[in-house]
Amino acid sequence: MTCGMMINSTTMWWIASGRTERGVGAVKKKWRSLLLVLAMLLTLSGCLFRTPEALYRQPEKSAGYEQLNGVIRTVKSSLGTELGVTVEDASILSGDNTATIQLQDLDGDGRRESAVTFLRAGGVERPMRIYVFTQIGEEFVVTGVVEGEGSSIYTIDYVELNGTGRKELVVNWQINTGAYQLGVYTLDEIPLPGQELDEESQQEELRAMSREDLLGATLLLTRCSVASDGSSGVFPLDMDQDTRTEVAVIRMDSSGINSYVELYGWQEGALTPLDQVPLSTGITELFRIRSNYLAGGYSVPALYITGTLSDGRRAMDIVAYQGGELANLTLDKTGVSREIVQGYTEVTPTDINDDYVLELPSPSPLPTYGESDSANFWLIDWCQYDENGHRNHVMTTYHNVSDGWYLEIPEDWRDEITISRNDAVTGQREVIFSHWRGEDREPEPFLSIYRLASSRSGELEANGWFVLLEEEGVIYAAQFHPGSWDCGLDEMDLLDRFQTVQSSWYYD
Repeated sequence: MTCGMMINSTTMWWIASGRTERGVGAVKKKWRSLLLVLAMLLTLSGCLFRTPEALYRQPEKSAGYEQLNGVIRTVKSSLGTELGVTVEDASILSGDNTATIQLQDLDGDGRRESAVTFLRAGGVERPMRIYVFTQIGEEFVVTGVVEGEGSSIYTIDYVELNGTGRKELVVNWQINTGAYQLGVYTLDEIPLPGQELDEESQQEELRAMSREDLLGATLLLTRCSVASDGSSGVFPLDMDQDTRTEVAVIRMDSSGINSYVELYGWQEGALTPLDQVPLSTGITELFRIRSNYLAGGYSVPALYITGTLSDGRRAMDIVAYQGGELANLTLDKTGVSREIVQGYTEVTPTDINDDYVLELPSPSPLPTYGESDSANFWLIDWCQYDENGHRNHVMTTYHNVSDGWYLEIPEDWRDEITISRNDAVTGQREVIFSHWRGEDREPEPFLSIYRLASSRSGELEANGWFVLLEEEGVIYAAQFHPGSWDCGLDEMDLLDRFQTVQSSWYYD
């Protein structure tokens, strides 16, 4: 039933069966009463007076939303007339704030009274425009404008940097493909009308201000980079844990000589460079950038930066604030990270144990027997760095990214196993774990893990398999091979160690 009315299955069964302890006469009375109640419910819900098209119509927008949209249309029209060009909505390509209209609490009072929108005026100097509207009474009025170069906005963040309580706009402008520029802007210097004026007078005073009067001041304009997975090289965060937010900027040198992280913070009335630290020498491309924490009790912020070296290997740098300065915790004496992934690059830094600290992967190939393709199978040792810069082993896994699962490997299995695959059966993928008995003896299978369609669930019992996990359309199952090497695990152990790969690890 729709229209806010619900009738449970028991009631419907009672109506249909006509059952009652008082006989046929009572049944007729019950029918009349129920029909009357149903008619009243339908009338109250409005269903009798609405067409099917009306029932499926989008919810009506609020008057405030329509008023804001009207103001934005007026601004676009006025700007287009002033500049003699067409003004269109601009896109935000990445990050947490990608809506074309964003409600924000810019003054830090806990109320999202500001609306921010993004425009592009083609063919003029500084074609990118960001307009800030503030609700005064029932009206939205322009209270700030930011202008920038480029073709679009890559990311935007709102963060308080200078201690005034009002948030700044941290914008990563996309100048063109492969070229980006960080701009930080404050609206503090815009002469807003005094609170002693009534709302109508405030509105009139703001409407009388020119675009130049409403222009935000530029605190910083500098080059920045973007990783190939889409992550931005701009991070507002409190790196030194002094309760004040800084801005970390990552710059990649395509020659591989001088890539580094620079930290900007508010000092002596300006947003100034506080420190910088090099990334691995030889990086020719940024692959993935994440902000996270180091292990330990103090939640020390860190940047996890994965770069691609010229030979295809990936170097993982961890940058944090230590002893009053930025430090690259993974850099060795040669200027390259100690954390290098080579040969197997399907995994990246991941919070593999759900402790809110990213772990770094270190893959190693399994031994090969005869013509086996075991060289394509790897175990991955995961480590994390703590707040003192120490490297600690967390766990070892086998990752089957193509099938979407991984298995935590017991330490007793190290140097004792090899892995192979069997895809001979259509709709079924089998990964076989075997006991390694040396190069001159065939490995002995002891465990198989399967991925198969749910439609084939009938085969589980017939084959003696047990279910590890069942998802929509997919079953993961396993089987211990009888009479084989004692691997030290039972079904419950395997259930605890089996996990599916989360796509967000690789694409967010």
